[in-house]
Amino acid sequence: MLIADAAVTRVSVWVTGGHLIVALSEFVVAVIFAWLAFRSDRWWVLVASAALILCVLVFILEWTTPGLSRDDAISARRGLWLVVAASLFGGVFERWLAGEAPVSRLEPLRRPPVAPGEAGSGA
Repeated sequence: MLIADAAVTRVSVWVTGGHLIVALSEFVVAVIFAWLAFRSDRWWVLVASAALILCVLVFILEWTTPGLSRDDAISARRGLWLVVAASLFGGVFERWLAGEAPVSRLEPLRRPPVAPGEAGSGA
């Protein structure tokens, strides 16, 4: 999701009205992370969603405050994205320190395992 948002941001630089597209993309990512924060018991999701909501507020502040330049707003959003990245890596590091198994090892596939004699039977 974060990679898709970064790709949208990079591509929208050359599009007319790209700044609005970036704002909409940031808003969607912030809403998704806020939803994840309410469903998760991890601290880093809450920190990341708070930073992303602040990114959206920086867009609103940029549009409503005449003295705030676009460069100032971009600088503020970059700093907040560093908070998002630090919380993501902090969450991974915390899980590693706690000795928890990766989620991929706990549930590799979401379907029941196939018995040895049933593989490729097609029935």
